[in-house]
Amino acid sequence: MKRIGIFSGAFDPVHQGHIGVALEAITQATLDEMYFLVEAQPRRKGGVTHPAHRIAMLKLALRPYAKLKILELPDRQFSVAKTLPRLQQRFADSELFFIVGSDMLEHMPQWPLLGQLLTNMRLIVATRGDVATDKVKQSINTLPGDFKVTIIINSPYPDLSSRAIRETLLANHSSPDVLPSIISYIKQHWLYSAVVPNSS
Repeated sequence: MKRIGIFSGAFDPVHQGHIGVALEAITQATLDEMYFLVEAQPRRKGGVTHPAHRIAMLKLALRPYAKLKILELPDRQFSVAKTLPRLQQRFADSELFFIVGSDMLEHMPQWPLLGQLLTNMRLIVATRGDVATDKVKQSINTLPGDFKVTIIINSPYPDLSSRAIRETLLANHSSPDVLPSIISYIKQHWLYSAVVPNSS
């Protein structure tokens, strides 16, 4: 039986923190493959870059890693009602793992059918910011349902965020946390940049 990780999110843009978490999850949970699932319209996020651009940047970022892959589904965002059955059909006879950042735990109790998700997928939580492991465990204990043991991993880049990178690029500064090939793609397609009107 294969062990499959699902890492859903905006990835706007993908950065070293995303890759680091995925690789750490593969190691600690002994996963066979990790799939990045780009959400066209993530929860609580507006004005996201078109998913075609985010997928293109992911393809550049994942090229060196055989176990890191991209999964494209028709759902605009991850939902238990629609996405979970698709995953179970796609990865039949596999054990599924769902990767989230510790900052997501406070919002997860509002997800419809969360208990069903936690019954059918094991949870991997990556610490974000300065959140202590004990605090993460407390948050996990508030989640509903009788779910399987959760794996907690430490993010190699706990303070790194896509929003901070977008702000850095918007200010016309470079970001060492994004691959040069992705920076080139961003510049080529005028992503995360302000259009300055011609003064002439």
